[in-house]
Amino acid sequence: MSQRRRHDKARSAKRERQDPARKAAVTIIREVTDDGAFSNESASRHLASCELDARDRAFVSAMVWGTLSDLPIIDYAISSVSKRPLASLEPWVRAILRAGVWQLYFSFHVPPRAACDESVRLTRLLVGKRATGFVNGIMRRLARSKPELPEDNDAADALLFGLPEELYRLFIAWHGKERAQRIGAWSKTSPPFLAIRPDLRRQQEFQTWLEGQETASWYPQCLLWPDYAHALTPMGRDVTQLTAYREGLFSLQSQSAMLAAQLLGARKKDRILDCCAAPGGKTAYLAEITGDEAEVTACDVSPERTDHLLSSMKRRGHVNVSCLCLDASRLPSTWDKSFDRVLCDVPCSGLGLLSKRPEIRSRVNLETIERLLPLQQSILRCGAKATAIGGTLIYSTCTLSPMENEAQIQMFLTSPEGREFALEDLTQDLPLPVRHMVSTRLPGAVLLMPPDMNSDGFFIARLRRMRT
Repeated sequence: MSQRRRHDKARSAKRERQDPARKAAVTIIREVTDDGAFSNESASRHLASCELDARDRAFVSAMVWGTLSDLPIIDYAISSVSKRPLASLEPWVRAILRAGVWQLYFSFHVPPRAACDESVRLTRLLVGKRATGFVNGIMRRLARSKPELPEDNDAADALLFGLPEELYRLFIAWHGKERAQRIGAWSKTSPPFLAIRPDLRRQQEFQTWLEGQETASWYPQCLLWPDYAHALTPMGRDVTQLTAYREGLFSLQSQSAMLAAQLLGARKKDRILDCCAAPGGKTAYLAEITGDEAEVTACDVSPERTDHLLSSMKRRGHVNVSCLCLDASRLPSTWDKSFDRVLCDVPCSGLGLLSKRPEIRSRVNLETIERLLPLQQSILRCGAKATAIGGTLIYSTCTLSPMENEAQIQMFLTSPEGREFALEDLTQDLPLPVRHMVSTRLPGAVLLMPPDMNSDGFFIARLRRMRT
């Protein structure tokens, strides 16, 4: 073989070689943005590939989280130089360009030339040669110069915060510009740690594990709130591969979710209803709080999620938990006034999870929020009917929208179902570090507002059914 042919063959092999990390990242981005997948679930599936080493996984995680967090400004940049509308592009091309622009503008480790070349190489692999010229042209133009931001300050700020303009203006309307800016900055900052909750029945085993060799590199710490909460620092690693997780010594649960379960005030022998229970973190915690001596009924509308919930409860040995596939907005009338404690952690827009689920920013607008309101109110009213006289009802969300939070409680209290209920003041029941995190719109309710306390955004209101 001549030297020229060997050289051409080497160049061709280099051009066609696969980069499993970039391919995985683009695949996840495509699944999230085009197929409606959740980023954490898609990433967990693809990061398990044996083709990826620890360094690859860290790079994939950074690229996926970064691309989704800055998607509005990335799409703005692509649209500024493309003659074709973004929505008309082939899905793989769209995902490759989005990941490529993130590498151009936001990665500290990828040179511009590599960002362009690797994007073209991925296009040839996943789409074909026909699309390489288009991708190369877009990437080269954006590498030469960044597009200017809009002259409107709020529109420009929205892009810099990685938020759609409509969503950013909603934050301003709800919480004022200063708080909206803080929310925007927080939404682009990955959580500093992963909150976990030990199984209360196995605390001594958990403590022994905390002091062991496996845990040392995860920098475990006991959090200031709520009770029993701990934290690990994953640094791109999969916490579900830890021995203690596989053996059920701890569960993944946010501090705010733990707090909601604690504020329900469950006791042994209580009859407890968890209306929207899957995946089951709060259900399991309620069972543990009561020493598996309460009668817990857990519902979910999805058969698949209910099956998963049931298997999870069985695996953890929660024998007093019943798992039923039921629509919480249509509970049976035979349950009226049957439960001492009712938890309505309702489906919501999820805006309090932006730093964990960056795809939410591109899925939520005023219309999607308004569509949720009737469902939330129906679940709350059905939960109220199921609450026994003298019993406790909690309504909670993981969103920052007053429409889904305070306004829902105010509306409920004026409804026929709500007239027998009184809003309780949770201030004194809160752990001291978050005792100031209360709602100004609805005194007595809890509103965890990011970035304060490194927690998710969360709303909790507790109501008691009066004796009549």
